[in-house]
Amino acid sequence: MKKIKLLIIALGISFSAFSQIELAATAGYMFGGSIDYYEGKMKIYDNMSYGGSLILPVKEIVDLEINYTRMDSRARFTAYRPGYNNVDINHLNVNYLQIGTLKTLNINNDMVRPFGSFSLGAAWFQVKDDVYSIDDVWQFSITAGLGAKVYISERVGLIFRGRFMLPINFTGVGFYYGIGGGGSGGGLSLNSYAQMVQIDLSGGLVIRLGN
Repeated sequence: MKKIKLLIIALGISFSAFSQIELAATAGYMFGGSIDYYEGKMKIYDNMSYGGSLILPVKEIVDLEINYTRMDSRARFTAYRPGYNNVDINHLNVNYLQIGTLKTLNINNDMVRPFGSFSLGAAWFQVKDDVYSIDDVWQFSITAGLGAKVYISERVGLIFRGRFMLPINFTGVGFYYGIGGGGSGGGLSLNSYAQMVQIDLSGGLVIRLGN
């Protein structure tokens, strides 16, 4: 009986926390970044970004965040080595699927909640091109940033944030491309120091659900 009571109390605490679930929708601007390969340089162009978050309170000043961010862009590969051509990619979708934490910085103001964020997940680079056949690239990724939630009522607020987005390269191959119609193709090998950094600046609406 005692164990059952403890379970009921634990469930009650969980449901009470989940009653403060927040949904956020954001739009902003992402700096695409670039990465150096042995064969050349891949540049992803800057463009508008958009996304959404499910925010679950875990402790008084710590929230769990599940986030999706996307940028529809284009890219250009500039060849350094003989035998490789410059390649223009007209449709490149950059997707981040992340899970992490928001830690509130206490300033004794319930209507303004600055926070720091950190997350882990996947970066998905999806190429849609009528000329080149280029494989999608999935990479482990991390993000880190600062932001603030500014509430204009008990249930509705604004969210502003800036994040560094870091796809991590564990293997020696980044992109693989081929030219349709039986043409040539090849891979792009990474230098050991090569790393791309993207920056996302966004703002939007946050809605608090429950009681």
